[in-house]
Amino acid sequence: DMKRYFIIITLILSLSACTDDIIIDVQEGPQLVGVSGHITNEYKKHQIVLSRTADFYSNDEITMISDAEVFIYDGIDTIYFEETEQKGYYETVDSVAGVIGRTYNLNINIIDEEGLHHYHAQSTMKDNITQIDSIIIKEVAMGGLQFDVLGAYAYFQSNSDPSINYLINAAINDSLLNESLLRCTSYSLAGASGFYINGPEFIKLFGELPLQMFGNDENDNPILNEGDKVTLYLYSVTPEFSKYISDVNGNIGSNPMIGMPHNVSTNIYPQGVAVGFFEAASVVKSTVIY
Repeated sequence: DMKRYFIIITLILSLSACTDDIIIDVQEGPQLVGVSGHITNEYKKHQIVLSRTADFYSNDEITMISDAEVFIYDGIDTIYFEETEQKGYYETVDSVAGVIGRTYNLNINIIDEEGLHHYHAQSTMKDNITQIDSIIIKEVAMGGLQFDVLGAYAYFQSNSDPSINYLINAAINDSLLNESLLRCTSYSLAGASGFYINGPEFIKLFGELPLQMFGNDENDNPILNEGDKVTLYLYSVTPEFSKYISDVNGNIGSNPMIGMPHNVSTNIYPQGVAVGFFEAASVVKSTVIY
């Protein structure tokens, strides 16, 4: 009725007339220790990065943590790290390869003016697929529509465990598209677990699934040229790590009115004095020439 419309219009006009500046007092929290790192079943030197958190609106350079004692114990062996020339970056002393099914315990000891502080995390390396059988790179089509992008379609028997999440990274001519796993695309197959990915039954129920997109100068997808070597990396990770990646990428921005920042998940202990994530991830890779 007219009375209801009048009330609604009056409310809108009243709200639009509010032009006073709103000052938001963002409380500064304590400075925490930040931990970022993972170990995989690749034979190489693995890395842990240590820093201290900064206030959301701070423009100061991130403080990296030096002279820490960092090691991983897997119930059988102790894997030691040493600080590199880059402050706050620690690498394994020797090249090592993680083992699927083994639980890895990260230990960090930091001494400052207040004394010794110990931080720890635990992660079990989840099973992965046996292999990627093949990769086909072709134009992406959905619902009968063609898109001006290429997709890398991988064919493999997925693991039956629905709790496994997959991270996808790619390299073009041995140059990685994402230097950090935090920038990789995450997939949870959930109800599709156990299917042969991109096989006839999978396509019938879910449609084709491109794991990596390639494009042209008009979009943000990496450029792919004929003759390029494309390598797909498929990491098997925990749902908790996938959530952490989502939390981190969801905190990009500086406007608190749209709900950011928010507290990200973490598996670093003790809680309340450290943040970040340590993950044991297994990986399978395969290469194709476009």
